Amino acid sequence: WTKGVPVEVVPFAWRAVLKKLQGQGSKDAKLRMAVAKAGPVVTDNGNFIIDAPFGLIHDPAKCLRDIKLITGVVEVGLFCNMAEIAYFGCEDGSVTVRTK
Repeated sequence: WTKGVPVEVVPFAWRAVLKKLQGQGSKDAKLRMAVAKAGPVVTDNGNFIIDAPFGLIHDPAKCLRDIKLITGVVEVGLFCNMAEIAYFGCEDGSVTVRTK
């Protein structure tokens, strides 16, 4: 996923969160802008999304913790240790299964 880790933030804190993410190594982090309307994308909860590319993440759980500790962050699009099995649909119609 080349756009980066999606980070949901409360609107009043997005600038401070953006600076923190850039300081943590996501130099190209940016507020996700809407396509069909003016302004940023707004979630169902009225929050904004920042896309924070970190490149290859060697320790996703640590990255998740570091981002979640930033004041103003609501949720992070890294889902560590939440699944025991994953199903991947292939182009040929087959399914590949990965277990923990």
